[in-house]
Amino acid sequence: YSEGRGVIAKARVTQGLLQVGDKVAVLPIGDEAVVGRIEHGKATSASASPYSYAPSSTTTSSSSPGDNADRSQIAIAGDSIDIVLTGIDIARTSPGCILSHTESHLRPPVKKKILAKILSMESLLVPIIRGSQVLLHMHSIDVPAAITKLVCTTKRNTTKTQERPRMITGGSNATVEVTMKERICMEEFSACRSLGRFVLRRGGDTIAVGVIEQILG
Repeated sequence: YSEGRGVIAKARVTQGLLQVGDKVAVLPIGDEAVVGRIEHGKATSASASPYSYAPSSTTTSSSSPGDNADRSQIAIAGDSIDIVLTGIDIARTSPGCILSHTESHLRPPVKKKILAKILSMESLLVPIIRGSQVLLHMHSIDVPAAITKLVCTTKRNTTKTQERPRMITGGSNATVEVTMKERICMEEFSACRSLGRFVLRRGGDTIAVGVIEQILG
C-alpha cells in the first residue's frame, strides 16, 4: 500500500476466525500487526455468483439486514481473502508468512527438524538415502532440507517393516527425520493439515509426499 497505510496480501484462512481489528503475529519473523481490512473479492458482491454471501431478492424475514455487512468484517476457515495489515513494514513480510494468535503458547512452532511419514513415488529412479538433499515444499514456500535419518520402511501392499533401512526405493512407505536449512512454521498433521503436509522434490521432480508426525526441534 502507498504512503505507509498498510501491507496488502492474499491469504487463505485454514483454521478459526479472523476479524477486522484483530492483532496478529506474522510468523516466522514474529512481528505483530493489526487487521485493517478484509476483502472477499467478487464472490461476496451481489449477483457475482450463485454461491455468494450477498443476500438474494428472496431474503426471508429471519435474515438480518446487517448480515452481509458483518460478513465483510470477518473471514472463517476456508475463505480466500485479500487482507490489509497495518503496523508492520512490508520489508518484514514475504510469501509464505503465517498469521497466528499473538499469544506465544497459541502460535504454531517455528522449528527446523521433524519426524515424518512419507510415500515415495513409484517413478523414483534414484533411491533416497541418509543425507539426501531435497527441496521441501509446504503450502507456498520451498525450503532446502536433508534426510538426516531413515527410521523404517514398508513396501506398499505388504506389512513387513524394515528398521533402519539403507535406502528408500520407489513405492515405499517410510518414516524419516528431515532437517530444514532454516526454521519454518509447521505443525503435526493431526493438529493442522495445511501446516502438517509437504512434498519432497529433487532436481525439479517430486520424489515423495509426506505428513508431519512429530516436531523434533
